[in-house]
Amino acid sequence: MTKRVGFLLVGHGTRNIAGQQQFRKVFAQFAERISPELAELAFLELASPNIATAIGQLAARGATHVVTVPVLLFAAGHAVRDIPVAVAQAAQQCGLKCVGQASPFELSPQVLELSALRFRQAVCHAASTPSCFERCEGQLCPQIGLALIGRGSRSDEATERMRQFALLRRHFTPVARLEVGFVFAQRPTVEECLQRMADSDCHTVVIQPHLLFEGELVEQLRGQVADFAKRYSQLHWLVTETIGTDFAQGRSLADSLTTLARQVVDCGESG
Repeated sequence: MTKRVGFLLVGHGTRNIAGQQQFRKVFAQFAERISPELAELAFLELASPNIATAIGQLAARGATHVVTVPVLLFAAGHAVRDIPVAVAQAAQQCGLKCVGQASPFELSPQVLELSALRFRQAVCHAASTPSCFERCEGQLCPQIGLALIGRGSRSDEATERMRQFALLRRHFTPVARLEVGFVFAQRPTVEECLQRMADSDCHTVVIQPHLLFEGELVEQLRGQVADFAKRYSQLHWLVTETIGTDFAQGRSLADSLTTLARQVVDCGESG
């Protein structure tokens, strides 16, 4: 039988329709770049299709092997355990062999660039300074406090990676103050992080969700920021878009995903 590799893009999943559409748009870009190879998308939870259904589709289209490409920021529980277990079970049922799994984005240059772009879109649009938006000169950064808010996990390694990402991001947008907060499992919590920003000397506070797509967590974060904005109305509060919200500018997430996916195939062939 001729070997034919299929690529499975796996997102976390959300009930938020906008978030689902954003993921599907990333998949469409990825499928175009990986063509003529086969590609399917799946959600780990909360949306369809699930992993078993998507692998069944790959098998029906003629795939004999599968490469898993998790669309995740860090290597925590979902990337290390949940996704590979679900893929292995479904692949075995469909008679496919697992080639391997691509790495999460982590400190990807493309994600750093896109994250910085979201910051500039929020800050420079608010300040009506097109030159700063088109080519960031850092003119406004010394007046700004930035809080990067991650999902959070029990993984110490993933938590440390989030902090490393924040330090690298600061090189792109050299803000006066930088804080990192987490929605789950780690501290400072979102509330603690927002309070630190409210107590700072910064007149403008930018809250940036370090999340790929729209979803319940982003909606919750916006509500928390709105509450702080009422209590500390002397400060200018801004919330950026998520990393994958806009694809008109900057390097696409799909570029990074394609590179990560091909690395798995290359390693498999060399091994």
